[in-house]
Amino acid sequence: MFSVGQSQRDLCDELCSKCKSKIQQCTDNAWRIYDRLVKDWRHYDNLVWQLPFGTMTAVGVILTLAYHYIPSNEHCVRAALFLALAWFTLTMMHLSYKVRYFQIERSACIEAIEHLCTGFTIPYHTEGAYDLIFKERIKKKELWFYNLRTFSFVIIMYIGLTIALLYLAIRELLTIAIMYVIICIIIIAIIALLIILFKYN
Repeated sequence: MFSVGQSQRDLCDELCSKCKSKIQQCTDNAWRIYDRLVKDWRHYDNLVWQLPFGTMTAVGVILTLAYHYIPSNEHCVRAALFLALAWFTLTMMHLSYKVRYFQIERSACIEAIEHLCTGFTIPYHTEGAYDLIFKERIKKKELWFYNLRTFSFVIIMYIGLTIALLYLAIRELLTIAIMYVIICIIIIAIIALLIILFKYN
């Protein structure tokens, strides 16, 4: 997918040139492809933000129900649930990443058709919008904030949620391990006492 050190703009330019090489003439077919690409882009744009929101909502609801309905002494059940939720979160993160890549791919082809057919391109990514419109409006002290990729925060959210769920699972598993260690110590102590009692009787 994304190569190391490759910016979104470089990737878009690379994909854009590939689309231009495939679409040689601005025909009705090109505009049909353009319409489909725009619909795809909008669909992926919705998914990019619906997936993290849906994931957070689902995990939050399941955790609330788990803490309310699963007894606190059911450590195995809770640990299994937390591990399953962590896996679900990782899966949604991977899906979000792929959806974002598909969206970038579509935007590059849209820009290629626009450039080929009209000579003008409406930017579909932050850097393009900055070059076209915002360069004069954004102050230098605000530029660092503007250049932050919002999707990076989504990935950080997924990673943070996964770490939190793994922590909860490990805490439950440690509780189980401590309980078994205590049970083993008690059994060993009882056996030792029985041995001592039989030895001196």
